Amino acid sequence: MKRSSVVEALLPGQGQGKVVARSTGASIDIAGGVRDGGMTPLEMMDAALAGCLVLSVRIAARNLGWQDRLVSVKVDVRHEKALDQPSRVARFDCLFAIKGDFSEEERQKLIDEAHHLCTVGNTLTSNVEIRDVTDIPEDA
Repeated sequence: MKRSSVVEALLPGQGQGKVVARSTGASIDIAGGVRDGGMTPLEMMDAALAGCLVLSVRIAARNLGWQDRLVSVKVDVRHEKALDQPSRVARFDCLFAIKGDFSEEERQKLIDEAHHLCTVGNTLTSNVEIRDVTDIPEDA
């Protein structure tokens, strides 16, 4: 089964904006200011990286035959904006907390493999193309 990869963001003239995943209807409110509920776009980017990394640790554990030893994994992500233009993130700091019966060497192997598997992280470290198009058909 394949999920739609289309996500839409809507900002009415007044009021709270929202990001919605077409695949499930799951949504997140867009925080345009510090007092707004929801997440800022940069927090959503940090969340995408953290979410991808925790899932990638689980995949790595399964690939290595260690899934029964993995109790839990948590990844905290913090970004640092670049000081010069154009406006962008210069660095992401990732803090892994992997619970389970693993040596430090095995934990590091899980982290390294997670970075290798993580589509979001691989995209953020590549020279990805961003295009404006006239139509986005539903995924085939």
